[in-house]
Amino acid sequence: MSAIYDNWDRLVAAVLKKEQLWQLCHDHSRSPSVLSEASDFSSSFNLRSPLRGLAFEFARLGSSSMYRRALPKLVIISDFSPSIDVKDAYPASAELLGRGTFGSAYAAEIDNGVRIVVKSLKSMSISEVDFKCHMDIVGNVRHENVAALRAYYASENERLVLYDYYSNGSVYALLHGQHGEPRAHVDWETRLRIAIGAARGIAEIHTQNGGKLVHGNIRASNVFRNPDQYGCVSDLGLTNLIETTFMAAAHYYAPEVKNTQNVSQASDVYSFGVLLFELLTRKSTAHVPGGPEAVDLVDMVYSVRNKVMAIKVFDVDLLKLPTVRDQIVKMLRIGLKCAEKSIKKRPKMSEVVKMLEEITMLNPIRHAPVARQLVFIEDSNATFGLEDVLRASAEVLGKGTFGTSYKGTLENGNTIMVKRLRDVIITFEDFQHHMEVIGRTRHENIAEVRAYYYHKDEKLLLYDYYNQGSVSALLHGKIGTGRKPLDWETRLKIAVGAARGIAHIHKQDGRKLVHGNIKSSNIFLNRQKYGIVSDAGLAKLTNPIRLLGMRTSGYYAPEVTDTRRVSQASDIYSFGVVLLELISGKPSQFTTGDGKVISLVNWIQSVVREGWTAEVFDVQLLRYGNEELMVQLLQIAMECVNIVPERRLRMSAVVNMLEEISGIEPLEESSLDDTWEQSSIESRLEDLLEDLLPTLTP
Repeated sequence: MSAIYDNWDRLVAAVLKKEQLWQLCHDHSRSPSVLSEASDFSSSFNLRSPLRGLAFEFARLGSSSMYRRALPKLVIISDFSPSIDVKDAYPASAELLGRGTFGSAYAAEIDNGVRIVVKSLKSMSISEVDFKCHMDIVGNVRHENVAALRAYYASENERLVLYDYYSNGSVYALLHGQHGEPRAHVDWETRLRIAIGAARGIAEIHTQNGGKLVHGNIRASNVFRNPDQYGCVSDLGLTNLIETTFMAAAHYYAPEVKNTQNVSQASDVYSFGVLLFELLTRKSTAHVPGGPEAVDLVDMVYSVRNKVMAIKVFDVDLLKLPTVRDQIVKMLRIGLKCAEKSIKKRPKMSEVVKMLEEITMLNPIRHAPVARQLVFIEDSNATFGLEDVLRASAEVLGKGTFGTSYKGTLENGNTIMVKRLRDVIITFEDFQHHMEVIGRTRHENIAEVRAYYYHKDEKLLLYDYYNQGSVSALLHGKIGTGRKPLDWETRLKIAVGAARGIAHIHKQDGRKLVHGNIKSSNIFLNRQKYGIVSDAGLAKLTNPIRLLGMRTSGYYAPEVTDTRRVSQASDIYSFGVVLLELISGKPSQFTTGDGKVISLVNWIQSVVREGWTAEVFDVQLLRYGNEELMVQLLQIAMECVNIVPERRLRMSAVVNMLEEISGIEPLEESSLDDTWEQSSIESRLEDLLEDLLPTLTP
């Protein structure tokens, strides 16, 4: 079952580099470098580290022939031995992950690139013989959702265990962030996979050793994610080895558990229920200095009696997703069953696995693509459906970078714009998430996606139709048939409105959202003639499109070679080109008298260098006598199209400058989208609480 590895001193040198350990030992100001792996291990590595003495022992082992004759043994668990090649081993790097209930954990990389976790256990009362016996039992657990014990070491004064290393980090780090960084977005599918994977792993553990094996320390910092985002439980089998009272992680443990000797399979189930609450609320049960305060999630969840309390308890990102309401309720009910005070009322983990797997059977991610229905972002009681759209009379408005746009007139007389996307490469899950992000981007200067349709052969987006047409058509279309040149005031309104919309987009999704396709044909006018930006965020949905030689390439920044390389800085460049269009009346690319195609940016730069600035301005504007303001607008545009991305203006600064030039009053801080978002969440809470409250009522 296991093999004894005799060259302990050489393997130790490969796993824990002595020089780096000494550096860690003496650098007492250093914080744990990977808090995500053991997020409740809050103490810094300092001079009192238990590995200080261990490092000294390693040094003695490497230098003393007396110690070589009586070397301790590293026990390799069956299939791990091929992973460690000590023939060419040299000292590996080691970094402190943190300190937990049972000891200190380190990440180490062996010279062959394999990364492992080495855990140095606290002093134990259990004998060396019993320790080895218990490790043999734990070593027999082989399951894809259990972090395998790879090796262990036991001597009179020292116990080490080696586990797999998961580069995706712990669930604690995923949910709560690390080192003060903003929390990442965690979609519902990922949360489900974490829950299902962890449940499968715990259920497997409970079948071992004649159905008597207990994990005993289930919490978010001991659950990791495999490459498929399923949960994997770690730290198996340590609870029964060390007798200790519970401190920081106490809120994970069942009421009957007072110390590590009281844990049972039933208390594992309780702890897993708390983990489900953590996935639903993104609130921590363990206090980390400088991090979130610890809370008793069981009491907090039971405290929900109305929508005001619910919005404070449950993760708002989940409340924004009406398509997963039923699944949220089901996971909550499973968590409540697991966290019952009565041991007899708690389900077995095998039953929990089945209940969680049943949730995925109802997952709309699997069924929506074949349901052939429109998904409405805001109004679930829309007056039309997919069949109405397909029957509508259609007029082609134009073919763009990411698809073809149509004006659709429904049978009830309403007019919509339909965009038929091409080359969409992402899954429905990712498409749905992206639509939810875009759907939350509510602002009076952004054309809202009203609905979408996803099928393997067809992807559609539905927008409001703006009957005044695009800025491109108003600037460059044929004069006549009702089109008049745009006056100076209207051009300023277009600039201010579009800038406000783009600035708002740049604040979304943790300030990471990018428009990616800003051009005058994607900017429309509302009734007050302010600019409205459309087609936000489509660049991330499709295959990369090479821009060389494209008709719209004059809008893209020099560093953008294909549509996947767009950024907020390149958005600002593109908006600068739009400003130059408004100033000059010329398109982003045009043909000179000698037949040469030139970009508007290059032409204006050359004209300004020659000192002929007046040549830049549209003759239609000169009649208004605003040359000084036009020059100011030109200066803003030129700063936006700076060849160096870092030197371009921020969109918020552009908004302020344009408002000052135009004399247009700034928008109030309480923006339209905030009002929409709050009312939208509250309306969904009404539905959610209809199902939740009967469950939460004692």
